[in-house]
Amino acid sequence: MAALVRSLVVILLALSFSSFTPTVKAASCTINSYDEVSSVVASCTDITVGSFTVPAGESLIMNMQDGTYLTFTGLIKFEHSNWNGPLVQLRVTNGVIKGDSNHLFHGQGESYWGNTGTKPLFMYINVVHTGVYGFKIKNCPERCVGIDGSRNSVFGNFIIDNADGVNLARNTDGFDVAKSSGITLKDTTVTNQDDCVAINSGSDILVDNFVCTGSHGFDIAAGQDLNNDNFVTNVTFQNSILVDSMVGLSMLSVVDGGTGEISKITYNNIKIQGASDYGIMFHQDFSNSGQGSTGKPVGTVVFSDITLNDIVGYVNGQYSAGVVLRCAEGYCKNFNFNYVDITGGKSPDECSIQPNGYTCH
Repeated sequence: MAALVRSLVVILLALSFSSFTPTVKAASCTINSYDEVSSVVASCTDITVGSFTVPAGESLIMNMQDGTYLTFTGLIKFEHSNWNGPLVQLRVTNGVIKGDSNHLFHGQGESYWGNTGTKPLFMYINVVHTGVYGFKIKNCPERCVGIDGSRNSVFGNFIIDNADGVNLARNTDGFDVAKSSGITLKDTTVTNQDDCVAINSGSDILVDNFVCTGSHGFDIAAGQDLNNDNFVTNVTFQNSILVDSMVGLSMLSVVDGGTGEISKITYNNIKIQGASDYGIMFHQDFSNSGQGSTGKPVGTVVFSDITLNDIVGYVNGQYSAGVVLRCAEGYCKNFNFNYVDITGGKSPDECSIQPNGYTCH
């Protein structure tokens, strides 16, 4: 009965986007060393994780039983190793995963930044009908949190702090989301050196109440998968602040990738405070092989039903522009801008289409 009650509560959490404080817990088990992880995860559904160090080249793998309630309470560090990772892998259905006020994941990113060699993904999460909240993550070697193949789950109250990596760290995405649906990301702060949130494929995704500092902003990128799994639909970014980013709002497709579609994307109440390059850049000319824009958009991924409401702020770079819409002919459809005001651009807007409600200037 306890497992059933917890499952129902977590499902309601995912549907309502409300915070969750459980009242029913099963018999508990505690992990205080890396060697205890596999046996405790296999035998317990109420787990507390304390402080320890994960050996170099190893993952903290927690593939949990259905209905597991997992709490991190201490400091977890990861010894240096040049490999792909992930350093942490979390899987569960109908679960709750949280960090308490004293917990911290420390990725030791400072030992990787500025050096050659492979850098590991920090955290991989695959969950269904689950609440994940309260995580504090410091110094990711590269990408911080990868959410993959997840459904109907809420991720809230994260603090991702890569401030030590200024001018050193690269590709430290806050959240990468792929092949997931029914996902809410909310009430979170990210300080990093790449996308604050990047969505590569998925549907029914809400990003709400973020403060992103030093990032590349909110990004939707489709087309990298040559097998055509390049569909992003029904996504909302809202009530967020992007501070000292490179780009505020970014949407791209690639010229040397697969086909697909980005559709029904809404941005509400976003403040862009000091983007160095672009306030808004939606473009269909990104080259995977060259890792940059070619200036020649190609029609591989359709952008349709894109709505911006109350997007304000400023850009401040030497060559910055407020709005860039670089589309292949016929591949950008039904763009609606309702009060978009980005000031400070040193270069004029670049618009291959004119969105409804906005005059490019």
